[in-house]
Amino acid sequence: MSDDTQIPRSILLATDLGARSDRAFDRALLLARQWNARLVAATVVEENAAAAARMVLRDPPAWYRGEDPQHVAERQLLEDASARGVRIEVRVERGDPAERLLALAREEDCGLIVTGVARHEALGRMVLGSTVDRLVRRSPVPVLAVHRRAHAPYRQMVAASDWSASAEQALRVASGLFPDTAVSVLHGFEVPMAGLLDSARDEVVAEAAAQALAEGRAFVERCALPAGAGSASLVVERGDPAMLLPLYAEQFRADLAVVGTHGRSALFDIMLGSVAQRLVEASPVDTLVVRDRRARGG
Repeated sequence: MSDDTQIPRSILLATDLGARSDRAFDRALLLARQWNARLVAATVVEENAAAAARMVLRDPPAWYRGEDPQHVAERQLLEDASARGVRIEVRVERGDPAERLLALAREEDCGLIVTGVARHEALGRMVLGSTVDRLVRRSPVPVLAVHRRAHAPYRQMVAASDWSASAEQALRVASGLFPDTAVSVLHGFEVPMAGLLDSARDEVVAEAAAQALAEGRAFVERCALPAGAGSASLVVERGDPAMLLPLYAEQFRADLAVVGTHGRSALFDIMLGSVAQRLVEASPVDTLVVRDRRARGG
């Protein structure tokens, strides 16, 4: 098995102890059992948390005895684990959340970071939150952003692809982690200045679609999926990938999206990286983000 497809021996659950983190907790637990991996649950208390709490609660009742936020967080993690009848390793740190979580993933040799999302806006766009956003940008190991409740192993993944090396690596990693999950590869293409074409418009669009389909078949062959190239469903459509992904996931009941990102810090927000960011934000299902291993730290 290649480095791209190794099953993690350790999983890091990165939680802010909020309500949506319960979904990430349950998915991380399911994966730990599925892979027989150790589960490390971690949260980070920011340095000014105690001072901020004192500012909000200026005149507490005489009977109130405040606790160190770090101790409160540790107790809550242990209670959450106990309620699920499992033993996990708990880490509560102080400092910058993203920096400490990335450091913990290295220290604990975790091959996957599982986290929740901050919220969903009314029109369906996902809001990652600053910590998760930084994890997605900078983590050298895959990050699984959990949206939905974990009822069963993933059944259907849809991998957004631009036929790049980053997308190829992401699909290899995802199919290695979830070899029993059905695979669809989704590609959205555009025809420059198609609106200005006259009678040749349909022919030009058809040629572009045929070329994209041929490139897609070659891409799937290169990925060397565990079940073979024929096991993947290839979907090529004209349109914005960030628009196509949620439509496909809804129509065909995909429960996992896969996105490869160049992840070069600020470059994630511009040029090609912006497509990956919009895909992550648009996805309505759990999303595995795989950073290009050639990317520099940011």
